Amino acid sequence: MEYFMVPTQKVPSLQHFRKTEKEVIGGLCSLANIPLTPETARDQERRIRREIANSNERRRMQSINAGFQSLKTLIPHSDGEKLSKAAILQQTAEYIFSLEQEKTRLLQQNTQLKRFIQEFSGSSPKRRRTEEKDEGIGSPDILEEEKAEDLRREMIELRQQLDKERSVRMMLEEQIRSLDAHLYPEKLKVIAQQVQEQHMQTQTQTLLRLQQQQEQLERETASRSPQVLTSPTPPAPTHHATVIVPAPTLPHPPHHVTVVTMGPTSVINTASTSRQNLDTIVQ
Repeated sequence: MEYFMVPTQKVPSLQHFRKTEKEVIGGLCSLANIPLTPETARDQERRIRREIANSNERRRMQSINAGFQSLKTLIPHSDGEKLSKAAILQQTAEYIFSLEQEKTRLLQQNTQLKRFIQEFSGSSPKRRRTEEKDEGIGSPDILEEEKAEDLRREMIELRQQLDKERSVRMMLEEQIRSLDAHLYPEKLKVIAQQVQEQHMQTQTQTLLRLQQQQEQLERETASRSPQVLTSPTPPAPTHHATVIVPAPTLPHPPHHVTVVTMGPTSVINTASTSRQNLDTIVQ
């Protein structure tokens, strides 16, 4: 009975041997292009998956180790000092915290220095000269030269700002005109037509007023000299009445006037003759 008993310590060794044997048989079959049994194929597939997982794990651990080595080179440490991963992480956190504190301190110092610079350089020249005069520093000639230099500098700056604003204003006005011309062409045409109509109405009113004045002048002349109507020959003209009638013109072309000279003989004509003369003048 004791001769056939198998110790329990040898069982894992036998299982490992059988497993290795199956892997070797699977590899030889794959090399010899011999079809594998289902069990051998499953074992080979399991082995390939395990190798892939082991390769991925090795690659991941290599990346982690490289990252810790980079952190170790960044943090301050003595040469030859061996640090664990936990120590590297702790020292990295402390180093980052100290850098943040240093950054805050530098920002505060920078802000304070800027404030000092503004207080010293931002004060007016008059105030600086007054302080120097109170302290007994500088001579009147130097102060006058500084004053003239400050005024000259201010004038140059103001002139530059004025030129810049003028150029910007001219550019904006040109853009506005171009936009109006592109966006409202019809509106401009309507406005021009309205102006032309108003001009024509004004000319018509002027012609009507001249006609009324002419008729009134005819009536007054007829009432003052009735004997002229019975005389066979009209007397020689002593003076000429000149009426200036503006000719109808467009808004853009140059204006011209038509001068008509009427003597006493034409003044005492009938109403039909005066209307014909008025039509001739208008034409």
